[in-house]
Amino acid sequence: MKSYYSIIRYVNNPLSKENLAIGMILISGKSIFYRFSNNKIKLAHKINHQNGDLLDYTVEKILAFIKNDLKNEIDLFPGENAVNVEYLNRLSIYNNGFLQFDKPSALNMGFDKSGFEDFFKKYVEVIIPVQKKKIIDRSFNRTIKQVFKEPLKDKINLDYRIKKESVPNLFFDYTVDGIGVNGSIYTLKSIDLNSEKPIDNYRRDISELESLNYRLDLFGEKNGLKANENKHFLLINPYKGSKGSYHDLYEVLKEQDEEDFPYRLIGSEDLPDVTAEFKKSRSIKKFTEFISSL
Repeated sequence: MKSYYSIIRYVNNPLSKENLAIGMILISGKSIFYRFSNNKIKLAHKINHQNGDLLDYTVEKILAFIKNDLKNEIDLFPGENAVNVEYLNRLSIYNNGFLQFDKPSALNMGFDKSGFEDFFKKYVEVIIPVQKKKIIDRSFNRTIKQVFKEPLKDKINLDYRIKKESVPNLFFDYTVDGIGVNGSIYTLKSIDLNSEKPIDNYRRDISELESLNYRLDLFGEKNGLKANENKHFLLINPYKGSKGSYHDLYEVLKEQDEEDFPYRLIGSEDLPDVTAEFKKSRSIKKFTEFISSL
């Protein structure tokens, strides 16, 4: 016995012919099997939500046609393959630009309901694996908030974006976790390697931090601050993942000579001492207050 089937496709982009198989109709002798994939229809909604209502309406019309018209006509001509193929060809009248039927394909075998279900699952109801959400470790930011930001709230600028026009010869804006003035300039910048942002982002952040701190030192010295007593801290914890480039970056930072770089590398365990450094004088004030006093 020969059987004939047609794949029903959702066409998202008629120009590129991007499509998604969302259903199937199969005629085997006097039997007609049909089914749409609910998972694929939901995915089509996500791909193009504007066509969602029209897609649902069209699917309902096709199901009604198969159930009420096509099955009755096939009952009149059981087992006539030419007639069956013609019925599948007629379904092309429902093509409306985004929902289309493949031309009928023949199979030299008969199908029952169980066989159709297996065939449908293999070629249409492809299991879409559910990706496990990546567990985000928020302990890094939580530690900064609890140990550094809350104790220094209203004392220094927190999450402060230093504008390039506020510091001479600074060619970019840059955000630090904290900046204050206490006879000299104190800054803290944190970088979370374990969030695994693109490695070039981290390299750029560190390079710009070096340039920023150098210009802050010159700026402070020009305005009566003790540049040699400035305290710049870079907070980075060891990388725990498997990407070699991230491990290499941390090792380079850890092995560098502090005297050759305009910041001191610290980890979360050092943060309480750094907070104490910022607070050791009651006269510490916000960087913005210092600028406005000039």
